[in-house]
Amino acid sequence: MTTLAEVMADIRMETAVLDDVLSKLDEAGWHKETPAVGWDTHDTIAHLADTNDVMFDSITEGSRDLTTEISSLAQNREAWVSDPNAVNLFTAAQVERGRNMEWEAVYAWWRSSCARLHETIESLDPGGRYRWGPNMISPLSLGSARMMETWAHSLDVHDAAGLDYEQTDRVAHIAFLGLRALAYAFNLEGVDPPGPVRLELKLPSGAEWSGGPRGAPSVIRGSAVDWCRIVTRRDRDGAAGRLQTEGPDGEHVIKYGRAFL
Repeated sequence: MTTLAEVMADIRMETAVLDDVLSKLDEAGWHKETPAVGWDTHDTIAHLADTNDVMFDSITEGSRDLTTEISSLAQNREAWVSDPNAVNLFTAAQVERGRNMEWEAVYAWWRSSCARLHETIESLDPGGRYRWGPNMISPLSLGSARMMETWAHSLDVHDAAGLDYEQTDRVAHIAFLGLRALAYAFNLEGVDPPGPVRLELKLPSGAEWSGGPRGAPSVIRGSAVDWCRIVTRRDRDGAAGRLQTEGPDGEHVIKYGRAFL
């Protein structure tokens, strides 16, 4: 079983990979468009920094909380789930906050927000549950959630900088999060959650990784990176077509899967 220490060690490594790219960018590099339509690297890092701060205050019961901030757009959990555009509007507000700052300030903000949040998650009771969005989740899941988003947006930043991203077995955390989030993802689409699902995937190292019950009627097979691209909505090179599905919910899992709020 994955431990909190393992997740946090990996998110620190994932953060360092992104930081290495950012540290070499000039102002023009910060304003290059990413594959995320309408966003440049400056927008991407502002979004990551602000989300770090929201998570910090959410789990420490500080002045900011994702559910509270989004309440002006969706008045309760049911409205939030039924109106995904509310989350989109919140994200747009995060980006706008960053656009009012110079890129050097955004970079410093992101680095400090990462350090504070990582230290805070590491200090939490591993058996506790803490608020994140409409959910109460474990520190392990909190770390996995930031791992997921850091990885996904790092792909965007690497693309904008014209750099290849070297995949590692750290994607296992994201693969598992995508599996755990299936009921939530289906709920957002207004459809019934799937039955038991099993993932049988190959990590970048070539090692086999699996999740979900043996004998599950629906199975997804293929590359762990392809699965992670699907659940982070980064399928830009045909990942969905490379994954093999079987069972009653396999195709819907590929269609609806998402690992983020």
